[in-house]
Amino acid sequence: MSEGPEVKITADKIWNALSGKRIANILHNKIDSSLEDKIIGSSTEYVKTFGKNIVIKFSSGVYLRNHMMMWGKWRIYERDEYESGTAKSPPRSSYTKLKHKNTDKIQVKREEVSDVRKDSRTRLTIITLDKVLVQFNGPVLQFSLNDPATMEPIASLGPDAMSPNYDKDTVMDIMKSKSKNTGMIISNALLDQKILSGIGNKYKSEILFLNNTYPFEKVTTFSNDELNRLVMDVPRILKFGYQNSGRTRRPKTTDKEKISWDTTHWVFRRSGKPCWICGSKIVSERKLTARPTFWCPNCQPIKVH
Repeated sequence: MSEGPEVKITADKIWNALSGKRIANILHNKIDSSLEDKIIGSSTEYVKTFGKNIVIKFSSGVYLRNHMMMWGKWRIYERDEYESGTAKSPPRSSYTKLKHKNTDKIQVKREEVSDVRKDSRTRLTIITLDKVLVQFNGPVLQFSLNDPATMEPIASLGPDAMSPNYDKDTVMDIMKSKSKNTGMIISNALLDQKILSGIGNKYKSEILFLNNTYPFEKVTTFSNDELNRLVMDVPRILKFGYQNSGRTRRPKTTDKEKISWDTTHWVFRRSGKPCWICGSKIVSERKLTARPTFWCPNCQPIKVH
């Protein structure tokens, strides 16, 4: 799933490709013809993010809201390679469950589609004079003449941790209110987009690790200082991810660490591997939280009350 920093990276790429350009054509099988006519010939006024949502506003007053969910991807091509059939799609993945020593293993096969125009995963194509933007597998592509920021689901989102106007006091107030008498744990609170928007499973685990916070602690047990410190740290960690292509840890070049998924995250998807700080094995939990949680039992101990 794309999270706040990655969504903003994608939005920046879309803006850079569309800024100052006229839309020559737009291909989407469910767009209303009247809105299609308004978009063609217009330019792009802005591309903004709201949590995990991307909103594109065209100069003709048409808005497009996109949420990539678990599978969506954007790719940008030169128009001549697109029209010549040499623009390649992202690899298509297929998964096969294999039995190996009494355990199930997943074999992943990646197949490349050589001509993006023939890819059945394509949901939207935006064409300018020199660029072609293609959206793959996007389950949410909504065109409207009304600003999506004033409507659901964006209207009820909590403060955006990637916004320069991030309000940590509002986040704390909402979190305390929603967790009162509910037993909400901090892992689920960070994933609640109505409390704080933009955090997904990766950043949830990374934020809690970097704050030495036990993931299953009830929000009601946090002191104001503890909660304030955690909530204040969120934009810093997400900003690091945004500036480092989604990485949350910088590999140590002095130790010649290879740049890979394993070295560029602290705990996320590192179950069974040694903690970068203390060497203890990272563990994961898939039942107590809404999404799998990864943490270090030594660096993130249960709080003694």
